[in-house]
Amino acid sequence: MNLPQFVWTILVASTLFIVGVVVNQSLVGATLAILVCFVMMALNLHRGTKFRAWTSHPLSMPPDDLKEYYRPAKNLHDSIRNSRDRTRSLISTSKKYRNIANRLPDAVVILTERKIIESINSSATTLLGLKLTDIGKPLATLIRHPDAQLLLQTDTDDVVWGEIPAPVNSNIRLELRLFHVSEQETMLMARDISDTSRLLAVRQDFIANVSHELRTPLTVLMGYIESVFNDELDRSTLLEIVHRLDAPARRMKSLVDDLLTLARLESSPTPELSTLSEIDGKSLISTIIEELQPLAKPNHRIVVEAQPKLSVRGIQIELHSAFLNLATNALRYSPDGGTVTIKWCQHDGQVRFSVQDEGVGIAPQHIPRITERFYRVDPISSQRTGGTGLGLAIVKHVLKRHQSALQITSNLGQGSTFYCDLPFGQVQEADCVHDTI
Repeated sequence: MNLPQFVWTILVASTLFIVGVVVNQSLVGATLAILVCFVMMALNLHRGTKFRAWTSHPLSMPPDDLKEYYRPAKNLHDSIRNSRDRTRSLISTSKKYRNIANRLPDAVVILTERKIIESINSSATTLLGLKLTDIGKPLATLIRHPDAQLLLQTDTDDVVWGEIPAPVNSNIRLELRLFHVSEQETMLMARDISDTSRLLAVRQDFIANVSHELRTPLTVLMGYIESVFNDELDRSTLLEIVHRLDAPARRMKSLVDDLLTLARLESSPTPELSTLSEIDGKSLISTIIEELQPLAKPNHRIVVEAQPKLSVRGIQIELHSAFLNLATNALRYSPDGGTVTIKWCQHDGQVRFSVQDEGVGIAPQHIPRITERFYRVDPISSQRTGGTGLGLAIVKHVLKRHQSALQITSNLGQGSTFYCDLPFGQVQEADCVHDTI
């Protein structure tokens, strides 16, 4: 019992005692009044003690026997529970949005009005190299690229500042965007646009390469056409000019045909199983050999090692085009007296088609890029042999549509081997047949 309650109880008891003695002239009545007062005081003291005990864990329901203490206790209990529920809801919402921010592929950095880091997401670590220990530091001291510095100094909302290399990897290109989220806070977003940049570069290179490839034959055609219009030529001279126009015209046709083929392969979906046919490799190679004969020089040798009755499932016209491209390249780059070996045999549970030549070979640094459009190891030699620079790109896409890939092995001065492995169609055991043409 605290002092005010004790003093108040003594005063009430004294007053009751004096009134009982004076009014009733009875000591017993006064004593009973004092006893009743002390009993009431004890009950009140007990309820106060229980109330104080309950306040040590107010999340539990208050006892029903608190009497006058029950309503304040219940109000306090409800207020604490409601505040606790609101806090839990806010924490849950905060965690949910933090998880969402951490799953974003873009880097997100929340900045104060003075461009001090308030918070970062996981991608900010991956793309910008920021750490949790950087919170509270000026962002300008951590990202030192001039374009980023200029961006952080601007007050304009929703600003995109071109591309900058990522601080963690210069091969990654980032697009920065800065905009206000409140009067005191700004958000910086960084997006990886490396793939987009590479795609734009490839498109620009493609346009430049096509323009370059078409310019030469077009220049030849325009030159001869101007000479026909400007001069009075006899019939024999006209026929000679027309004959000379044939080569550039055919080159332009070959280039356009290859571009259309490549575009069709890239835009076509992966073929359905029902559209595939059974292709006998030996028969297909025989057809290819017939088409190669006009390209072969008198001293060339073509060796065929083909296992009969060994087939794959695929699209006949596409595989014919791919295999013919590989065989044609082997002939073009083989020296006089060189041998081109074409094989069609089982290999590690699949069917392997390979073309081996005895040409100059390919340096290792060129092999990863040799299937790119218009990529040439030796541009001068390629122009002399009449290639369009798209053949291996076509082969790459044809094989990709047949769940395969082009493999290349080469030694400088000894020749190259181009090969691919295809899934079986129907197999009947037989030995490879060796033919020399």
